[in-house]
Amino acid sequence: MLGSLARGCAAALLVLGALAVPAWAEAPVTLDPPKDAPVTLPAPVGEPETIPLPGETVPKPGTPAIWHVTKPNGGTITLFGSVHLLPAGRDWHTPALNAALDQAETVVFETPLDAMNSPETMAYLQKHIMNPPGVTLSTLLSPEDKAVVEKAAGEVGAPFGMMEGFRPWFASLQLAVLYAVHDGFDPNSGVDKKVEADAKAKGKKLDYFETTQEQLDFFVTMPSAQELEFLLSTAKDILERPNELRDMVEAWFAGDVAKLSETINGGLEETPDIAKLILYDRNVRWVEKITSTYMADGNDYLIVVGAGHLIGDKGVPALLRAKGLKVEGP
Repeated sequence: MLGSLARGCAAALLVLGALAVPAWAEAPVTLDPPKDAPVTLPAPVGEPETIPLPGETVPKPGTPAIWHVTKPNGGTITLFGSVHLLPAGRDWHTPALNAALDQAETVVFETPLDAMNSPETMAYLQKHIMNPPGVTLSTLLSPEDKAVVEKAAGEVGAPFGMMEGFRPWFASLQLAVLYAVHDGFDPNSGVDKKVEADAKAKGKKLDYFETTQEQLDFFVTMPSAQELEFLLSTAKDILERPNELRDMVEAWFAGDVAKLSETINGGLEETPDIAKLILYDRNVRWVEKITSTYMADGNDYLIVVGAGHLIGDKGVPALLRAKGLKVEGP
């Protein structure tokens, strides 16, 4: 479930992907918050190490995949996949992306990133991240599953005892983001955050597929069984696939859509209900807005969403092609 960091769960964590995981999770809240205190975000700790490609001392500029839809009325819709946490210092601004940003009247993201740190969002989180009184992760997990989560928490420097009060969905996102930061990824280097800042600087109109609360509610309203499944999947990924996030990011940098799909979506077969909730159903809704709203005028759009939403036969480009639209790209 580390792939959620590329799916827009900013992702994301995790989820992943999203993580594709929602964008608010780019910076983890402090562990074990007092129940009468607001959730706070920690200050950045140093500059994460840049992760070179094998055999390189200086990473090559990235060439992430990009898709273009030419509208009947002359406009263009460009799709670009985001990874919500990246190594610092890696260049992924391709000429095609820069041109699409310059050309676009409107830049579309999953959700308003600024709203993630608003007092309203923090208050909403505070109401929904903790287990009810008397309920802890230890009471929810079997002894075998608790041992897995406890070991994964130790791997990322988060003592299990400090996570006991968290609901499983929140503990899962915390593990995913802490794992990424522990592995040298920078919450401030996410693609959507950088592109949104560039779009604002250029005076672009911004639009969003979802509100902040809608993204949070994917997790807040998860059935208990799915929450535990989500947590255990993330813990197993940390222990059994420790290079998954690096492999995913390098495939994204290289524009290797087949490898990216394999890395991000390969584990989703083990959690089909979660995949449907945080990935596939959202793709369908986004495609409906693209076809009914963005295709209807002569304007140019740049759409930046978690990379996991753009790959595979259930990704946004594939769904647009299934509706008869010509989509240029992989």
